[in-house]
Amino acid sequence: MPERDIDDCWNRIGERADKKIRCHRLKELFLCRNCPHFIAAARLLLDRPLPDEYQAQLTEEYEQPIAKPLKHGKTTFVFRAGYEWLGLRASLINEVVNMGPIHSIPHKSSRIFRGIVNVRGRLEICVSVGGVLRLEPASQPPRAASPERLVVVVKGGRSVVFPVSEVLGPVQYEQDDILPLPITISGSKAVYTKGILHYDDKEIGLLDDVLLFRILIRNLA
Repeated sequence: MPERDIDDCWNRIGERADKKIRCHRLKELFLCRNCPHFIAAARLLLDRPLPDEYQAQLTEEYEQPIAKPLKHGKTTFVFRAGYEWLGLRASLINEVVNMGPIHSIPHKSSRIFRGIVNVRGRLEICVSVGGVLRLEPASQPPRAASPERLVVVVKGGRSVVFPVSEVLGPVQYEQDDILPLPITISGSKAVYTKGILHYDDKEIGLLDDVLLFRILIRNLA
């Protein structure tokens, strides 16, 4: 594929675009970087030689004084665990795959550590976010728009997988959009949730990824 023929659809109809014009493949892939077209285009762009003009531009930019960062929105990856809608920092999400069997480990599996799962031929540690938050499993789960999935997250060079009941996908927001936790939220959910975000008639608990991973790693030791 010649470079000039690359369709940079991720800039027009990707996950950051308005819901009305987003690519229909995002319903299955959730993130542009999971799309074969995006991967092929990225490889082509990475393999190209740097033009002289671009190298000169980079040199000029690096010689400029560092400017103050502009205010911009944040992105959270939204999913449902039982009845609860939760959000985790989107940059931590490595991939989303179909649900597969979770193999428990004798004398090791617990409320938080579920066992081992196979993700594209790799054995990954499977944990339960619902177990950390002590969420009650839904006896009659709401009708899901998408099936259960396995979400692969990476932080500090370590990867873990957790199952979710449903995936909504990336949602952008501003810091001012975060609301404080209501007094009705207590216990583990209050500890690991840093705020509430209202989006599309949903109340989303924004997870504190630092505290969440700390308890996850502790339970894997």
